[in-house]
Amino acid sequence: MNYKNRFLIAIATGAVLVSALAPLASADTITVSGNGENSTSNVNLSANTTTQVNQSNNANISNNVDSSSSTGGNSSNGNTGGNTSITTGNATSNTTVTTAANLNQADLNCGCKNGSTDVNITGNGEKSTNTVGVDNTNTVFVNQTNNANIKNNVDADATTGGNNATSNTGGNTTIHTGDASTNVEVGTAANANIAIVGNGGSDNAGGSSITIDGNGEHSFNGVALDQYSAVVLNQNNKANIDNDVKGDAETGHNTANGNTHGDVSITTGDATTGVSVDNAANFNAADLNCDCVTDGLGVDISTNGEDSMNTVGADTNSVVAPSQANSQGFWNDVFGNGKTGGNTTISNTGGNGNNPSGVSTGDGNSDTNVNNAGNVNSIGNLTLGGWTFGTTFDFSQLLSFFGA
Repeated sequence: MNYKNRFLIAIATGAVLVSALAPLASADTITVSGNGENSTSNVNLSANTTTQVNQSNNANISNNVDSSSSTGGNSSNGNTGGNTSITTGNATSNTTVTTAANLNQADLNCGCKNGSTDVNITGNGEKSTNTVGVDNTNTVFVNQTNNANIKNNVDADATTGGNNATSNTGGNTTIHTGDASTNVEVGTAANANIAIVGNGGSDNAGGSSITIDGNGEHSFNGVALDQYSAVVLNQNNKANIDNDVKGDAETGHNTANGNTHGDVSITTGDATTGVSVDNAANFNAADLNCDCVTDGLGVDISTNGEDSMNTVGADTNSVVAPSQANSQGFWNDVFGNGKTGGNTTISNTGGNGNNPSGVSTGDGNSDTNVNNAGNVNSIGNLTLGGWTFGTTFDFSQLLSFFGA
């Protein structure tokens, strides 16, 4: 008997790819020119861009799996005048539980104004007042949060043993069991945040220039240029994974007692158990390349009249503030057992020779592997596929579940 269970669970809630705010390519040119004496000219330019992305996933997953394959538990008792035989086939139970949950992806342009900002105050009359204020602000907020609570309860059992041949008279009594094999694989991948902001550094502001030239005597000419750029990134993961896994293969616990006038033999097959548990949780990766401040500033103050006052103030500020945090708890309660023993031949009489009873067991093998990996934060490196856990699970599988 061969019994297979395969459970594949992919929770795609919040698996989002965001592409927003293509950079503005236009240039700003401000010219204050040719105004008469005693004139007042004021220009204020404000360009504010804010991008806010919030991605949040919450997964509560519970898998309860009971897989059983049995050819044992047979009885042949109280027979007279002939041979008694119990022969079982093989029993195999294969169970696979794969869970993938919680992926956030954000791919954003910075929203910078890629064109230049050019300010010209030229040729204005005496005693004129000419002021220009430029304020460019660009802010990107990315918040990515995952919370996963995953519980796997797996009980897999393959049995060919537990046979009974008792109180038979007048013939040979034989119990011969097949092999029993149980294989359990539990793989869990949860919580990945990936953020790309700035397209590899190409999304930056253009150059700027300020010219104050040829204005009359006693004129006042002032330019204030303020540019501020900020990228604020928060990536948070919390994972609680609890695995309660039992794999049991049994060919033993056979009984041949109280048989008369015949040989008694018990021969068991091999009992093999393989249990593999792989947990991978909490990966943060970010590539941040935003700088929306001026890429070069040229200032020219020349040939203005006597007693003129000419001022330029330029303030540029670029801030990148990433925050990455992970919290995880893994609980693995794993039981693997391969049993061929526990057989009894008691109170048998009358066999050939002086050795009427015999017990021969097969091999008992139990292999258990538990691999846990988690809590990786990376800035400037988005390689997920190379983060491998154990021998069977790769975090790139989490991406493949969502087609990413």
